[in-house]
Amino acid sequence: MRHPTPAPFASPFWLDHVQHPRLTLVVDLDGTLIPFADTPDHAALDAAGIALIDALVAAGVDVAIVTGRSCASAEPVRAAASSAWWFAEHGSSRYEHGTWIGPDDRAREVDELDQLASSLRALPELADARLERKACGLAVHWRSVPSELRASVIAAADQACTDWLDAQPAYELVEGVELLEVRHRSATAAHAIAWLRARAPDAHVLAIGNDTTGEDMFLALRDDEIGIAVRNFRMRRSRARAWLSSPDAVREFLAWILDARTRDDTRPPPVEQTPATPARARLVVVSNRAPSQVADGRMRQVSGLVSALLPALQTHEGIWLGWSGREREGTNPVLIETELQPARASFDLTPQQRSQFYDGFCNRALWPLLHSFPSRVRYSDAEWQTYVEVNELYARAALDLVEADGTIWAHDYHLLLMGRALRALGYRGPQGLFLHVPFPAPDVLETLPWADELLLAMTQYDLLGFHTEQWADNFRNGLRALQARTPRSLAVPSIGVLPIGVDPLSFRAVDDTLDREILGLRAALGTRRMILGVDRLDYSKGIPHRLRAFDRLLEQYPEWRGQVSFVQVSVPSRIEVPEYAELRHEVETLVGRINGRYGEADWVPVRYLYRSYDHRVLAQLYRTADVALVTPLRDGMNLVAKEFVAAQDVESPGVLVLSRFAGAAAELTEAVLTNPYHPDGLAADIDRALRMPIEERLSRHGSLARTLLDSTPQRWAGMFMSRLREHRRSLA
Repeated sequence: MRHPTPAPFASPFWLDHVQHPRLTLVVDLDGTLIPFADTPDHAALDAAGIALIDALVAAGVDVAIVTGRSCASAEPVRAAASSAWWFAEHGSSRYEHGTWIGPDDRAREVDELDQLASSLRALPELADARLERKACGLAVHWRSVPSELRASVIAAADQACTDWLDAQPAYELVEGVELLEVRHRSATAAHAIAWLRARAPDAHVLAIGNDTTGEDMFLALRDDEIGIAVRNFRMRRSRARAWLSSPDAVREFLAWILDARTRDDTRPPPVEQTPATPARARLVVVSNRAPSQVADGRMRQVSGLVSALLPALQTHEGIWLGWSGREREGTNPVLIETELQPARASFDLTPQQRSQFYDGFCNRALWPLLHSFPSRVRYSDAEWQTYVEVNELYARAALDLVEADGTIWAHDYHLLLMGRALRALGYRGPQGLFLHVPFPAPDVLETLPWADELLLAMTQYDLLGFHTEQWADNFRNGLRALQARTPRSLAVPSIGVLPIGVDPLSFRAVDDTLDREILGLRAALGTRRMILGVDRLDYSKGIPHRLRAFDRLLEQYPEWRGQVSFVQVSVPSRIEVPEYAELRHEVETLVGRINGRYGEADWVPVRYLYRSYDHRVLAQLYRTADVALVTPLRDGMNLVAKEFVAAQDVESPGVLVLSRFAGAAAELTEAVLTNPYHPDGLAADIDRALRMPIEERLSRHGSLARTLLDSTPQRWAGMFMSRLREHRRSLA
């Protein structure tokens, strides 16, 4: 993804804008008017900057400064440059009539934010980071952290904030320049521009900003207004029309505006034009969510997909497209960031689209349907229509990014209709879809009122990938049933059974310095055996069934009482959906019941951890466990099973107890395969795993480990791309 070299605009274009009789200049503070600094105390407007602002105001310009700082942090700078309008916390607070007017009550979940702040301060990795508490947000700054420690700071902050956000849907995670910020969705610079417009409806706005604050401002501009991005360290595609390289360049441009208004200066403005159209990519990967940046241009790992797809994206100069995770009203253009690895394109959804597409049809209709839980589905005509519309939105965005004969690779159940939308828009290049979840049998699928339309749309992909032969057969049988109901001839795409794997080396090459929480867990366990479960808190994972089986183990095999502890890690998930809140209550009730029934003063039967862990700590947890319970009621694959095998000590491996209904069971046949619906049977299988002799453990683990070597994520991605190319050649 390469862009042409920027070039200056012609002078008349700019003069028409900056000489407008009612010009409103909206400017970011840190990284725009002044350079970034380690702390706010070291980042103040100098006398020259204050004089420039005062002169612009005297020349008839309404200057508004919008900063992400808290009101208290912004106040010293505001007092020095009081001729401007001031907005803090990304525009949610403003200074008026001698006081700061803060956000409304709905943006002040004080207790929850305080709890997050306490959690972050307790993390030893964040000892050198700076936490900035705001009225409706919390930022973690690592500008002053030594470079060798930044990766661990960023990973710990990102993990803790992501966990917290799962239970706080009104907030979002914003990636800034050397910071991560959790903020209320209402706290955006667009609110500052809306207030300024209400005050002066005839004003013409020119906005200058960097980072996410700037993008919020640019999105709020009219088509005839100008946004200018300050790039500082990042050369990313922006919604802005032009760019400046640094705060010094901003000062130079503001001085040019002053001259243009007071001296009739007609020289070209010192700005660079943002290219109107980016170069197109040979490969566009599309998923519901775009992977998030965490540091140094790297992406957060998303179920192994980033590491799996990175080689293909690099080879084909590709780009990854997806929803940003943010909500904004109105038309939301695509933001392209080519400096990331891989390059990323993202767009916002409207609140209505998020509610009806993601929370609604995807999670309350397709997810339970595809996992064969028809009693849990909820069908809504409005949600289906939004699903259709959002798939078309993804298709239009992908079409704008891909070369005419380039490749589009879509992922998962959110995008089942995108292939059809692409063909309707005229795209004739190769396109494939990999489904990471199960596919149901025809009698279950046909409970969906739009089943025929969905199947027909999926046939517009050239290649459909599934984890197992069972899921692929279910799709084939669905097509056969559809063919029996319709006189038309159906196009049959190529179907590939391509199970994704994990990188075994990434779980073996883990720092041997044990995490403090793992050390504490080992100390608490003492000589007791450890059973481990790690899952998203989802009804498909069978966590209540697993707990009931552990209850039966302690009842039927009393010799294990006091000798074994079950550690269940439940990663928060979709907490805003009522069914998931009910599931959490059920799980916590079962944990309390078991601990109350069997617990002793020095023994807790079940240790329940409602949080997630990073890769390093997970690997240590896996290695500590004697038995892993991976017992979903239905799962497309389940990579936890493979991660557990990869992390084991080859000289004394633990035992994997695996549900027959997980896709992984088709490959990991040497695991102890079990039926999670049968509590007595699962209890017996746990007992068997705990008693398994070392010779059998070594034999089973050796076979399982060899299986992992044959199905790495990189090989999986390469095989999918190869199959897609072969299919296209066969059609030529």
